[in-house]
Order: sequence, then C-alpha cells, then structure tokens
Amino acid sequence: MNQGENKIPDFIEKIFSKRDKKKGKKSEYIIAIVINIILLYIFNNLLNWQVYFITNTLNDILWIINLSIIAAIIGNAILLIYSPEWLHHIMKIILNSFAVIALYFIYTVFPFSFNSFLIDWCVVIALIFVMVGVILATIIELFSLIIGRFIN
Repeated sequence: MNQGENKIPDFIEKIFSKRDKKKGKKSEYIIAIVINIILLYIFNNLLNWQVYFITNTLNDILWIINLSIIAAIIGNAILLIYSPEWLHHIMKIILNSFAVIALYFIYTVFPFSFNSFLIDWCVVIALIFVMVGVILATIIELFSLIIGRFIN
C-alpha cells in the first residue's frame, strides 16, 4: 500500500476522533445560549420597535420562531451539561430541523415589506439559500452520527 492510499482514512479518522476540546465546546454552548436569548428578545420586540420593513404578519409566525429559539436554548443547555459526540450530532439534527421549519414559515408568510421588488426578491433568495444550507448541515450531521459510530 502506498502512502497516498492512507490519506483518506487518516483524514476521516481526524474528523471523527474523540473531541478533546471540552472547554472550547462548553464555551460554544454558553455563547449559543446567550445569543439565542438575545434573539428571543429581539424577535419578540420587533413590532414594538416599529422597524419599518417588518409587517404585522410577523405575529402569525412568531410562535414557530420562538419555538425554534427556545429549542436551541434548551438543546445547548443539555449539551452544556452532557455532551457526548453522539448526542451532539442528534441535538444538531433536531435543532436544524426546527430552524428549517421556522425558515420555511418565514419564507411562506414573508413578514417583510422593503418597498423594493429587488430587495424583496434578494431576501427570498437568501431565505432559500439559508434553508438549503441548514438542510445540508443536517445531512452532514446525520452522516457524522452514522460514520462516527463506526469509527469510534
């Protein structure tokens, strides 16, 4: 076996090797919790602040946005306490699923009015790209969960 044949398994092994970054992971979970608490406050006050491009239809989807953010807070709190690799992947799959559903509701209701067709169109395209990105991230997490179980 030549040296080039060994690169891919070594690369996969490095990706899925046990995380030795416990302190780094814990701080990521804390930061995610803080950011999500801030986002929860912002989304629930956007209409009170009378942001000019946010319409009252935000009220129709605020429940799913809140659900997604609260799920992220709870999920990161669980991972802060107990975070084996398999649970990390499962939690990311669940949280990404909540995010895709919330993004879909935002896309369908579209609680924005920018007074410009071009800006509206760009926001719609951005929402689609973000949804596709989160779906791809979910597939990668699923792949990591399955492959990681075989390597570790």
